[in-house]
Amino acid sequence: MHKVSAPFTVLLGALPPFVRLELTRVLHAEPDLRVIGTATSATELVAQARRLRPGLVIAGPDQLAGLERLTRQYPVPVLLYGTAGPLPPEATQWGVYDSLPQVLGKDHPEFAQYRADLLTKVRAVAQPPVAAIKRPIISLPPSGVAVVGGSTGGAQAVEALVRALPATLASAVLVAIHLPAHFTDSFVNRLRRATVLPVVAAESGTKLEAGKIIVAPGGQNTVVKTLTRGPWLSWHTEFTDEVSPVAEEPSVDLLMQSVARAVGRNALGVVLTGLGRDGTLGAQSIRQHGGFVVAQDEASSAVFGMPKSVIQTGAANIVSPLHEIAGYVSHLATQLRINRVSSFSSSTQLATR
Repeated sequence: MHKVSAPFTVLLGALPPFVRLELTRVLHAEPDLRVIGTATSATELVAQARRLRPGLVIAGPDQLAGLERLTRQYPVPVLLYGTAGPLPPEATQWGVYDSLPQVLGKDHPEFAQYRADLLTKVRAVAQPPVAAIKRPIISLPPSGVAVVGGSTGGAQAVEALVRALPATLASAVLVAIHLPAHFTDSFVNRLRRATVLPVVAAESGTKLEAGKIIVAPGGQNTVVKTLTRGPWLSWHTEFTDEVSPVAEEPSVDLLMQSVARAVGRNALGVVLTGLGRDGTLGAQSIRQHGGFVVAQDEASSAVFGMPKSVIQTGAANIVSPLHEIAGYVSHLATQLRINRVSSFSSSTQLATR
């Protein structure tokens, strides 16, 4: 007899009655999804989450402050309903991984697209990544190392960047985004769905390999160490108790500084959207060791704090829109090593020193 898997469960927060009905109707039409309850206040949201143990919470914008308590007592991925544009700076720290626009009724001409987008976002958490087609295990040392750092809006930006990377990528990519520790697995799975390249969460001793994307876990700081075995230099990740220049974890500064020391001129630093200054000292270290730094431009950033800080200190070689940054990562093995600036797109702005 075929065994039916238990449906993925969703808890609805303080949403208008019409919204709750429409979301429930759409989700219950899918055999693998189920709404298991509603909560009308922050206190009830926490109590219901602890009792029902949902896989996802869809919260209203007026419950945002209550998500901090939810994160402490029952960490769970959250979709924030009714928000347009960038998420609030603190949202990602409280488990919010995406937002939902205003609900559309079934008679609306754009309802089909709304329904598809809603199910895609819910299943980004609900479903484990589909097993990729088997491919040869990549064991070649990377020809360069790209460190991608960000904060607010960074998860979405990294996903867009990773989606544009080629399957033939010869460099290793390290990702450090300010996210809670419990969100690391969901973020890794999200990136796996966006690329055929291998994506893993960093562990002590994770080897840097050509084409591998390594995500620094939340709640701790990751660095890169050099390992010499035989004629080849290799690098691997380790966790560190070193004090970070900023409070957020994982520290972009510490990771970039360690890569700059280990890889030197074959390092690429990418500072994406985010609040604060993390990544500035790391970018300066990469430049001092002969590497190259790209900062995301203001127009494509959800929050321009981190890239702006890098630019203002003169650490950025290039200021680039998000959609062009994958090109710099892709060409790290060739253009950055052979010609540090001149081969890049003329449409990209040179950073002001």
